[in-house]
Amino acid sequence: MHVKKTFFALGIIFILIIFIQILHSSNIKIIPKQFNLNNINLYQEQKYFIHEDNWSLTIEKLNLKNIPIKDSISSDILENYIGHFPTSSFFTGNVCLAAHNSGYKFNYFQGASLLENGDIIEYNYYNKIKKYKVIRKYVINENDFSILNLDNKDKLTLVTCISNSPHQRLCIESVCEE
Repeated sequence: MHVKKTFFALGIIFILIIFIQILHSSNIKIIPKQFNLNNINLYQEQKYFIHEDNWSLTIEKLNLKNIPIKDSISSDILENYIGHFPTSSFFTGNVCLAAHNSGYKFNYFQGASLLENGDIIEYNYYNKIKKYKVIRKYVINENDFSILNLDNKDKLTLVTCISNSPHQRLCIESVCEE
């Protein structure tokens, strides 16, 4: 009796495996072929919950008003938007943003080197607005990602290339006024 139940259970499992394989290899898209739990990235998951239309930067000194921010620093994002370093904070903590300053259709950080201590940067995330005050400018190597380190201070770090210095980046650090 137990042998019959075991063979019956194995038969059902075998039929289910074949059914799933047929669905997986057919045009019926119940389970995407590229789906893999090991490939899910926390930051990629997070960005689907962000309404990027409500995510922007204003720097009046640079004549920038509500420039949209997207969650990536990939070249296709930086060609049109201000990019957000995905491993940095979104609102509290260390928010890091990047943009081009020359040679592209949109060079949002073109005048970043003109920012001085005390200048105001307004950051809008999900209709929550924070104002930051510039406290310092410094240069880093293109491979220096220490700017992304977690910080318990509310700060905003802008990163852009330096003309004629392709291996260096200009950083503008600002702290929340509140």
